[in-house]
Amino acid sequence: MRAIVLLACLCLPAVAGTIDDRHPDSRYLEYASGFAPYTLRIEGVNTHDKAMIATAVAISDHYALTAGHVAKELSIGFVSSGTTSWRIGRVHMHPEYRDGGMGVADLALLEVPAGLALGFYPRLCDGGESEGGLVSIAGYGLTGTLTEGYTVQDGRLRAGTNTIHRLDPGVIVCLAANGSSPLEYCIAPGCSGGPLFLGGRLAGINSYTSRDKGGPSLKSRAGEESGHCRVSEHLAWIREIVGDELDGGGSMAEWKR
Repeated sequence: MRAIVLLACLCLPAVAGTIDDRHPDSRYLEYASGFAPYTLRIEGVNTHDKAMIATAVAISDHYALTAGHVAKELSIGFVSSGTTSWRIGRVHMHPEYRDGGMGVADLALLEVPAGLALGFYPRLCDGGESEGGLVSIAGYGLTGTLTEGYTVQDGRLRAGTNTIHRLDPGVIVCLAANGSSPLEYCIAPGCSGGPLFLGGRLAGINSYTSRDKGGPSLKSRAGEESGHCRVSEHLAWIREIVGDELDGGGSMAEWKR
């Protein structure tokens, strides 16, 4: 049995996940540039009238995908890319989301009435996830090293890599371990709602971290697992709301060209 904690929004300035001690932070900041501008920062006020920060990923002109536990707490909010912000309109919660579900159906769509007009949106993964697959993960969560855990807040987007440790029902699970992938990265508080990419397509939405029961406190350190809601299992729900706007997406390889 694992103790699990949601990586929900923070009442802190926006910041980003923990990194392999052996690599300079500049590599993670540079890698993150490939995920901009469609990895969005959520800023707003939660249902307790406190400031909150989280992450989302734009999937069409008028919709961004995020974690359900983030959207549930959001009262008034904006999504931003660089210096541009857009007010969030309607929030569409996944009908199967349940409090404490920890990764399973932990999804929500944020509607942006003004339109994002980003020119590129990543395509969604339609299956094919398997253990050992190399993934890329991005977010605006707290940062630090995999040895010490998160300690720093600096307001910058970071991204790195991990591998699929296993597939739980509805969830892609990764294991934080220095050196298990080229640019090892673990999500931290504030990364919730951010993207996990497999083969250039959006395969997961950042949801939680966990550890074996009785272990040390959760700090996004080596030895902890991260859970990412599996997007491929919810394509029908996403398409029902977003409609034909999804057809304009592409892969990260197409974006880089």
